Amino acid sequence: MKPVIILLSVLLLSSCDAGDRNLNTGSLNVQLTARLQLYQGNKVVHDTAFRFRRGRALLQQSETVWQCQHTEKRLPDNTAHSFTFQLEKGEAETTGVAVQFSFGEWTKENYVIMPAAAYNGNRFDVLDYSYPPLFRKEDYRVDMPITITRVPGLNKYAGKSRLDLNTGDLSTPSIGIWFPEIRKGIWILTEQATGLGNSGLILKESADRTKAEFTISAPCVREEVYTMTKLSASDETGADWKEGDQVTIRCKVFVFDEIGSPSQLNKAFLNIRKSYGTTSHPDRIPFSEAFSIMENQQNREAWDEKNGYYTLGGETWNSKWQLGWVGGCMITLPLTTIGKPLSKERSFQNYQTIITTSQAKSGFFYSCSNGKAWCSDCFYDPHPDNLLLLRKNADALYFIYKYCLAQKTIDPGWKMPGSWKQPLERLADAFVALWKRYGQFGQFIDIESGEIKVGGTNSAVMAIGGLALASQFEKRPELMQTAKEAARYYYREFTANGISCGGPGEILQCSDSESAFATLESYMVLYEITGEREWVDYAEDAASLCATWVVSYDYKFPQSSLFGRLDMRTTGATWANIQNKHGGPGICTLSGDCLFKLYRATGNRLYLELAGDIAHNIMQYISREDRPIKNQHPGWVNERVNLSDWEGKEQVGGIFHSNTWGQ
Repeated sequence: MKPVIILLSVLLLSSCDAGDRNLNTGSLNVQLTARLQLYQGNKVVHDTAFRFRRGRALLQQSETVWQCQHTEKRLPDNTAHSFTFQLEKGEAETTGVAVQFSFGEWTKENYVIMPAAAYNGNRFDVLDYSYPPLFRKEDYRVDMPITITRVPGLNKYAGKSRLDLNTGDLSTPSIGIWFPEIRKGIWILTEQATGLGNSGLILKESADRTKAEFTISAPCVREEVYTMTKLSASDETGADWKEGDQVTIRCKVFVFDEIGSPSQLNKAFLNIRKSYGTTSHPDRIPFSEAFSIMENQQNREAWDEKNGYYTLGGETWNSKWQLGWVGGCMITLPLTTIGKPLSKERSFQNYQTIITTSQAKSGFFYSCSNGKAWCSDCFYDPHPDNLLLLRKNADALYFIYKYCLAQKTIDPGWKMPGSWKQPLERLADAFVALWKRYGQFGQFIDIESGEIKVGGTNSAVMAIGGLALASQFEKRPELMQTAKEAARYYYREFTANGISCGGPGEILQCSDSESAFATLESYMVLYEITGEREWVDYAEDAASLCATWVVSYDYKFPQSSLFGRLDMRTTGATWANIQNKHGGPGICTLSGDCLFKLYRATGNRLYLELAGDIAHNIMQYISREDRPIKNQHPGWVNERVNLSDWEGKEQVGGIFHSNTWGQ
C-alpha cells in the first residue's frame, strides 16, 4: 500500500493550450480541471474550463475577464494544488469557481467514503420515514439488506445519482475511493472554507454509472440540502463578484497502490487525515474536576430513590431510563469505580434493580422504563411488536461484566451477589442461542420470543466483548467460542468492507460511529483476554474506520454563534451518524481507551494521538458555574457539536437545552 507520486496536469501544466492531460498512474485515469460556473438558482447553467499555459489561465466570459493561477507541489506521498481565481475585469453575479476531478472509467462497484457523511457512497436501500424512523411490520427481514433513511447518497438503482455536501457535513473535508478492479485507492483532501465560506463537495455519476465527477466548489451551492431524514431544494446560489475579488481552493491528492479492500483505503486515511487545518487541546479543567462536577450533578438531579436507578433526567419512556445505548449501565460504571461512597452505593443499587427486576422470559432485559413499568424498547412511546434494539442488551452484558471484573480487581475477595448469577447466565445464553440459530445477532428482536425481526447490521456487536468478559468471569469457554465466531463474521461482513451501521435506535441502518467503536472495543477485549494477534489485526482495521468519524481539525464557527463566542475547538469531536449530522463531545458511549490499548499493542502513535484528541476535546463542553454554556445546568453536557447546517444555518455552533449521553 505504497503512496504513488501522481502526475496531475490536466489542462493545468501544459506549456501550450493543447488538450487534456490525465492524472494517470497505471490504469487509474483521472482528469483535473479548474472551472468557472454560472448559476441560475442552485443549478449550474454555464460551466467553462480554464485552459492553462505555464500555470496561468485567462478566461473571457461575456463582459468579464477571469484569471486562474495554479501552483503544484509534489511531495513523496502526495501532490498539493492551489488554485487562485480572480476577477480581473468587470462584475459578475451568481458565479462560482470549482476544481473538478473527472473519473472516466467508473463503476458503481467502487467504494466511496466521505468521512462521517457517506460510506460506500450511501448506496443502499432507502425508506422515506420521518423522524424517529422505526421499521414497520412489513419491513421485517432477518436477511435485511442495509436500509437507511433519506440522506445524501448515490443511487443504488437506476436514475439520478448525485451526492451534495457542505464541508461542514464531514469530519474531514475529503473523499476516498477504492477501485477494486485495479486495486488502487485515492484520497482527495481540501480545506474547510475559502473567502466565500464553506466549500461544496459534490459527487455525481453518469446515468450508466461509467463516469463520475467530484467537485470542490466555492461558494457551496448544493442542488439539495439535508434536514432530518429529508432532502429538499436548496436556496443556495453563486456569489456576486466585483473587480479584483479572488478566491483560493487548495487540495491534496494521494494515490495508493495495492489496495485490496475498503479497510485498507481507510488505513491510508489514518496517516493523512490532518493534512489541513489546525488542531488543539483546549484543556479547560482537569479531568478530576470534570468528573466531580458531573458526579455531583448525577446525584443531585438524576437519582430516582423510589425506583432505585439513575435516570436520564426526564419522565417520559425514552428520557426516564434506558438499559443501554445512552444510559443505564454506562453511567454507573465510572460512578462505582472512582466515585464517592454515595455514588458507589447507588450504582450497586442501579445494577441490582436492572438485573433482578427487568428480565423478560427470553433472557434479555427490557430496555426502557417510565418509572411505573418496563417495556421492550421505546422512543417516545413503547415500540410495537415487542421490538427491542438488541444493542442495548449487548451494552448491558458488556458493562455489567466489566463492573464485576472491576470489583474483583479492586477487592479480590468480592463475590457477585447470588441474585445476579442466574439472570446474567440467562442473558449470556440468550446471545449464544441467537447466534447458533441465525449466525448473527440481528438488530431488532422480539424480546418475548427472542426471534430476530430485523437483521443485517453489526448494531449489537458489543455482545462480542460482553460474551468474552462473561467467559472470563464465569469461566465458561463456550461463551468465548461464540464471541470469536461472531468477531470473525462481523469483521468479514462489515469491518473489512468499510461499513458499520445501525447502532442507534432511531436511524434505521444508517452508518454510525457507535457501532464502529463498539466493534473496536470488542476486538480489543478479545485480544486482552486471549493474547491472540488475530484480534489486533482486526482492531487496526476497525480503528481506521473509527478515525473517519473523529473531527481532525478545529472548525471555524461563525463568530456570532454560541460556539464561536466560546472559542470552542473541535479536534476530537466524534460524529454521530450519517442521519443525525452532528459531532458529539465524545464517543457514544465508550471512553476510547480501546485506542490506548491498541497503541500499546502496536506501538503506532496515531492511535494514541486519536485517543488524546477525543479525551481532551470533551472537557470544554461541560457547563460550569464559572463557565456556563447557554442555559445548561452545571454538569450538563449537550450532544451537539454542530459543524453541519442540517438543523439550519443558524444552528451551526448551537445546542438545545438538555443534558444528554455526552456526559
